[in-house]
Amino acid sequence: MNLTTIVFQVRSMADVMYESRYEPWSRFLTGKRGARPTWNPLEWIVDECHERGLECYAWVNPFRAPADKDAVSDFDAMCRRNNWLLTYGKYTTLNPGIESVREHIVNVCREIVTLYDVDGLIFDDYFYPNGIPENESAPDYRLYKEANTAIPIGQWRRSNVHKLVADVSAMIFDECPDVRFGISPAGVAGTSGTSARQWGLTPVDVKAADWQWKDIFSDPVGWLYEGTIDFVSPQLYWPTHHVTAPFQPLARWWDYAAGRHGRHSYPSITLADMEKSSDSDLLDDHLLQVEMTGDLSTPGVMLYSAKFLDRIDNALRYSLFGNKALSPRADWKYPHKYDAVKGLRRKGDRLVWNETEPDTPGATVRYAVYAFPSKLDAAEVADSDGEPGIDGRYLLGVTYSPEFEIPSRAGKGMTYAVSVLDGNSIEHPYAYL
Repeated sequence: MNLTTIVFQVRSMADVMYESRYEPWSRFLTGKRGARPTWNPLEWIVDECHERGLECYAWVNPFRAPADKDAVSDFDAMCRRNNWLLTYGKYTTLNPGIESVREHIVNVCREIVTLYDVDGLIFDDYFYPNGIPENESAPDYRLYKEANTAIPIGQWRRSNVHKLVADVSAMIFDECPDVRFGISPAGVAGTSGTSARQWGLTPVDVKAADWQWKDIFSDPVGWLYEGTIDFVSPQLYWPTHHVTAPFQPLARWWDYAAGRHGRHSYPSITLADMEKSSDSDLLDDHLLQVEMTGDLSTPGVMLYSAKFLDRIDNALRYSLFGNKALSPRADWKYPHKYDAVKGLRRKGDRLVWNETEPDTPGATVRYAVYAFPSKLDAAEVADSDGEPGIDGRYLLGVTYSPEFEIPSRAGKGMTYAVSVLDGNSIEHPYAYL
């Protein structure tokens, strides 16, 4: 499909899809929380993604925790002993107001990014229990009073989430600065009654409410303002012309909000409504949404979930996703400097070259491979959008190893170009053959 990235859910309910020192194996993998499987899904999927030139992001639900009937591991017992859990109604989370809870989540994230060669880390939109009150009846009210702060409890809760996001961001910068860190919040934020003006933005002009501000105490505009995330992927899970939450105005507002603070927005589109429907109008509506994201300053879209890709893959592959693509450049991250690859040569139907060593410990080194007719000059193959580099229509693909199989579609009489593609999706000087 010419996708660039797979987002794999590695931690959904304070449980994991990899070998962890901190948390139990997921029951969604084995059927029983804490039961050890015979394989390591995260290790496997990173390898499989990189073999195909795909980036792999680890998807973490930061605070969500299981209900008592499912909380059967030693870790769950520890959470109860330490009063780490916060329950309201049917929702249970690890308590964001407890510093040791936040430290634990940072350690979990550190484990993921240091032990596995992931390209990114993304949080989902679970923060405080949905609808938790802001008065004396709240289960965390005593903790709030013990904080001895003058700010309202709602602002205190949002500040706790801000602290976690900032701490994870700082950890990634220290440990693996190439890893991109983003969050997929609810689709509406920054209304006139919540956070937009506080962070210097024009409020979003839609009728839908910013329920996440007061219901789960999420403030994504604040994360963008503070520069603690690299991207947002707002969940715009509504039809294009929804009465209160129309797709295009929301996508444009998020693009404006992220761009104002030098970050990226990749709207998230759900394909779940296609599971039981083959309505052509539904397909056309999703294709229209994908097309609309191409008009944003940072083109990019996330499709939820892979389970439903077969309902839309052909339509995208032969139209909007007709060409290979690189992930958008993250110019604000740690800068790298690489020379052109050495020893570029052809061996049968493969291009090979000497491996480039990372310029800093733990840095990501990939390669972008191009082919264009030899009769074209440099001006004719330059990026048509004015960006540095070769036009994307000549991109054959990305590889994490110093070799690339030449596809038959490349044809004869071609010039090949290979560049180091660093973890920020910035290309370095080309080598030509």
